[in-house]
Amino acid sequence: MKKSISILLATLAIVTHGADLDTAKSKVVWVGKKVTGEHTGMITVKSGSLEMKEGKLSGGEVVMDMTTITTTDLTGEYATKLVTHLNSPDFFDVNNHKTATFKAKSVSEKGGKYLVKGDLTIKGKKEAASLSLSKAKAGLTGTLKFDRTKFDIKYGSGSFFKGLGDKMIYDEVELKLTLVTK
Repeated sequence: MKKSISILLATLAIVTHGADLDTAKSKVVWVGKKVTGEHTGMITVKSGSLEMKEGKLSGGEVVMDMTTITTTDLTGEYATKLVTHLNSPDFFDVNNHKTATFKAKSVSEKGGKYLVKGDLTIKGKKEAASLSLSKAKAGLTGTLKFDRTKFDIKYGSGSFFKGLGDKMIYDEVELKLTLVTK
C-alpha cells in the first residue's frame, strides 16, 4: 500500500507542478495612453508562479511591486513628476497599496496560445481580467488590458470629467508581461 501511494504521489508531482517566477528575468511594461500620446514604464515582478499540468499552463499568479514603478519615456524632472503622480492617491496610492496581483482562475489553450481568465487586484479592488499568453524563447509573453476606472483611478478620465480636451487620459491601461520561471 505504501509503495502504491508513493508511486501515485511521484506521478502527480510529474504531471502537475508549479514553478516560481524568476523575478530578475520576468518583467512588466506598462503603457498609459492620452489624447496627445502615451507614457511607458516598468514595474518589477515581486513574486509569483506558473502552474503546469502535463506540460501545459494550468494556472498561476503574478505579484507586482508597485513601489518600483518607473517611466521609460521621460527623464529628469518630468520623469520624477510623473512617477510621483503615479504613486499618489490619484493613481495607484502606493503608500497604502504596495502590490498589485493577477491570479489565474482558468486557463484554456488554442493554437499554441493560452487564454488566462482571472482576478486583477489593484488598490485593494478585485476585478475580472483576462490575458492571452504565448510561448516565447524564455517563458511566456502577453498583454493584459484593464479599465483603470474600475480600480478607482479616475484622474483625467473622460468617462468622469468633461471638458478635459487634450488633457484627457484614456481609461485602458496595458500591462505587457514577460514571465520566466526559475
